[in-house]
Amino acid sequence: MKVIPFTIPVSGEQSIIIQEDREPHFYPHLHQHPEIQLTWVREGNGNLLVGEQVHRFQTDDVFLIGANQAHLFNSDPAYFDPDSHLSIHALTLFFDPLQVGKTLALIPELSGMKALLNGFDRGIKVGSSTKGRVIELMLRIQAAHALKRVAFFLELLECLTTEQPAFYLSQQTPFAISESEGQRMSTVFQYLLKHYADELDLEKVAALVHLTPPAFCRYFKKHTRKTFTVFLNEIRINAACRILKEEQLLSVAAIAYSTGFNNIPHFNRTFKRVTGQRPNDWRREKFR
Repeated sequence: MKVIPFTIPVSGEQSIIIQEDREPHFYPHLHQHPEIQLTWVREGNGNLLVGEQVHRFQTDDVFLIGANQAHLFNSDPAYFDPDSHLSIHALTLFFDPLQVGKTLALIPELSGMKALLNGFDRGIKVGSSTKGRVIELMLRIQAAHALKRVAFFLELLECLTTEQPAFYLSQQTPFAISESEGQRMSTVFQYLLKHYADELDLEKVAALVHLTPPAFCRYFKKHTRKTFTVFLNEIRINAACRILKEEQLLSVAAIAYSTGFNNIPHFNRTFKRVTGQRPNDWRREKFR
């Protein structure tokens, strides 16, 4: 598996592409494309991998993914069960920032918007203060044609640039990655997302990409700016958050053990580092 250079089905008559997906699960491959992507998850749950960061996604979340950011919407394991009746529903808008930027630069009143597009390079999760308006404009763009579509799109750009403070999906800007590097990283990411609850052996994970453990640790940190352990624990905490929300009667200790932690104090410390809250406080806040 590798970082796939995904091709958006762009029409020669449109610079703003809207795509609606209803599938059993999200596209299951790490991929990238030169277009900026704005996705409204109308229905679905799982983990979103963007660059070096893993985020939990759920129904009604909206994410903007920067140009050439390697990403993967990884649906929860239940979506891949042969007997599952689950499905996902998403509305996605694509546009080429270079093409749009050149066009905006030709209109003096809009030239400032070109610079604002650079603020999208790390991707953002759209916050609650602007999400409703962003979704409304995406639906209007989907239904509109010609000039009305362009007018709604410009309004959408303006709305997105007011997102303050921005919740960035990645701490680093997209960087060039070779096919072999992409294949290695994708193999590791997919394995961790599937086996995070297991007692993972570093030597076994390193062997998946034909590296020694020391070489793998250096390689992993170079491409994620994190140690393997930190990255793995963040995946586990994302899984713990899902279970805390879905299984209200399950104890924190049981959830810790089910997500790969074998030490409750360590789980509590890690949970607070990742989320800013202790598990019980996080759970209480979600069910106020």
